[in-house]
Amino acid sequence: MHGIRRWGPTTAALALLAGVFQGIQASPAAAEFDCFRATCSGKDPIEMGCDEDAEILQQVTTADESVSVRLLWSPMCQGVWAKVSRDLDASPDNVYLTLWTTRDPDGGVQAGDTAGRLGDGVAGAYTKMQNWKKTTAKACWNDVNATFDPEPTRYVIQDPNKSNDWPVDASLTVMHGRCTDWM
Repeated sequence: MHGIRRWGPTTAALALLAGVFQGIQASPAAAEFDCFRATCSGKDPIEMGCDEDAEILQQVTTADESVSVRLLWSPMCQGVWAKVSRDLDASPDNVYLTLWTTRDPDGGVQAGDTAGRLGDGVAGAYTKMQNWKKTTAKACWNDVNATFDPEPTRYVIQDPNKSNDWPVDASLTVMHGRCTDWM
């Protein structure tokens, strides 16, 4: 009997609070979370609630700090996506964001998703997600177009002008943007 009297006012307060909060619903992002790995591919990370536990895998920023690109992932969703931020006064007029991924099972490179060109007055954008379990990914920004990779896969060849078998890096020089490392 003694325990019931002591909890009586607390129980009444909890019942009152339950009535007050009864009409409150979960946020749309939390209510719509329903993707994991492959089911996240092509979906918006914010709409799916995957941004709630997002971690930055890697970030690269221009020397003048006018553009920054991040490769993000969600442990909860096992999805990966790219995000770009820019200084509207100092960045190039054209900024494109692309999430580059590898194909499963052959590992060929493909563009996973692009946010396209950031419009006038738009300081940031992000891509849709890709399945983190079955891919490697990198996030890139450039000022050319959505399908331009400023840091393509390294191309190593045997130089026909050399008498030795040492490989030569025949990759294009990095220009018109930056990328995170492949992860």
